[in-house]
Amino acid sequence: MHIVILAFLVRLVVSAVALWLAMKLTKEEGPFLGLLAAAFAASPAGMLPIPYFSGLVSFIVLLIFISKFTTAEIWPDAVLIVVVAWGLAALANFALAMALR
Repeated sequence: MHIVILAFLVRLVVSAVALWLAMKLTKEEGPFLGLLAAAFAASPAGMLPIPYFSGLVSFIVLLIFISKFTTAEIWPDAVLIVVVAWGLAALANFALAMALR
């Protein structure tokens, strides 16, 4: 059980850092703790046992939280932040998986 909690926390931090980097790339402003809260709120939504729908719910939750905690509007800024952050997080997770191999 400790490994599952540790894995969740690592993915949470990786997602928050990816959101922060994406926010900086798009020249938006906002606190890191707000992005950490957004990543934390979107994580359970992404774990819903409904295929494809859980990803959409997670995307919508991220959009709402990013628009609340940053200077980004939902369209197109927050959408761009989420898409870039998901790409960065996927690369980071892949690099972490290869490093632990």
